Amino acid sequence: MSKMLALGGGALVGIACFLPLLSLTLTFGAVSSSGNLHATDLTSGKVALVLAFASLLLAVIDIRGGDGTYRRPAAACALLGAAIVVYKSWTLTSKVNGAGVSFAHVSMGMGMWVALIGGGIAVASDFIGRE
Repeated sequence: MSKMLALGGGALVGIACFLPLLSLTLTFGAVSSSGNLHATDLTSGKVALVLAFASLLLAVIDIRGGDGTYRRPAAACALLGAAIVVYKSWTLTSKVNGAGVSFAHVSMGMGMWVALIGGGIAVASDFIGRE
């Protein structure tokens, strides 16, 4: 069970890298435009994706015949990747909202929440049963 949680945590962090981190809306009078920023658009998001892939690889090795020694490094990689995604999402949101402009509105995207859940599941994999 704990090996599957480590796999799921890494998978969720990897999926979070492809989901929108931020949703930005700009309004100039009657003209409005919106767009999304994904983690893979940023260098730190690509690092988080590599860490999520490493977490998946370690979890698969552990499931396919490991003795449980790769579960903790898999969880650490997933947690670090999730921390990068969440930190980058929060800092970019605060920069746009702190600029004090009335024509730009930014909101958190699904990527940040999925990464947060994935990191939590990766941490939980270390506390649930030793197999």
